[in-house]
Amino acid sequence: MIDTSRSLADSSGASDSSEDARYYHADPSWFEENNLSFDDVVRARMCDTCRAKVGQEVEERAPVFDKATGRMRFEVRHTTYGSDPLKCIREHCGRAKNYIHRDMPTLEAIFRIFLANANTPMTLEQVREQLAEWCPGGGCQWLLLPQDMVERLVQNDRHYGLRQTTAPVPHT
Repeated sequence: MIDTSRSLADSSGASDSSEDARYYHADPSWFEENNLSFDDVVRARMCDTCRAKVGQEVEERAPVFDKATGRMRFEVRHTTYGSDPLKCIREHCGRAKNYIHRDMPTLEAIFRIFLANANTPMTLEQVREQLAEWCPGGGCQWLLLPQDMVERLVQNDRHYGLRQTTAPVPHT
């Protein structure tokens, strides 16, 4: 068995300081520049259950700030299921059993990690930690790769729009 924790530990200094850490995400503008629809590509990664519901009218609760009371309240809105495919993946598909599986290509698995996290910028160390959760017991091809090779794969990606970006803004 290969020790996958070694590469996480080797780079722990970089993840402690957001100034040094490199953050990545799937850049929606890359898809536009390549005559692709980011939403269509994301929708193609939805699970069968969610794809079957695409286009159905649904009610959603949405938080709304009430200026009069200074509090948040919820408002019911009618929307079309799948109109926000990232939300569907974050709330349902990204939690489904085989959303990411051991035989999946490395960049596909990484791309799906970003989708399951609503495309929030993450370090590759954070991505790797989440990939490890999808591979109990280790042995998945994407965990066997050294961290520097994973970084080269992401930096040379020509299919998923994976790009370096700024650190996410913390919620206050």
